[in-house]
Amino acid sequence: METGPLQARLARLVRTGGDAARARAREAARTLASDIQQELRNGRAEATATPAGAAVTVEAPGLIAREFGTATRAARPVIGPAVARRPGRA
Repeated sequence: METGPLQARLARLVRTGGDAARARAREAARTLASDIQQELRNGRAEATATPAGAAVTVEAPGLIAREFGTATRAARPVIGPAVARRPGRA
């Protein structure tokens, strides 16, 4: 029995599935970056494509203190709540 055509078809399915997953990751990253950007007054949130899908970069003065709080201030997180609102989160 020849498996060449079957292997070729499976390889195409794998590529197509991977491409679709990366596209979903890019769209989710763009949406997440947009949600975070709306909450940042003086910073930026940006989604960039990566070989595995996408990444979100967030920069803002005092972001770590805002996310986790300090000895004198309670946390006022932006990133955690935005991630929690994403549908399909495990």
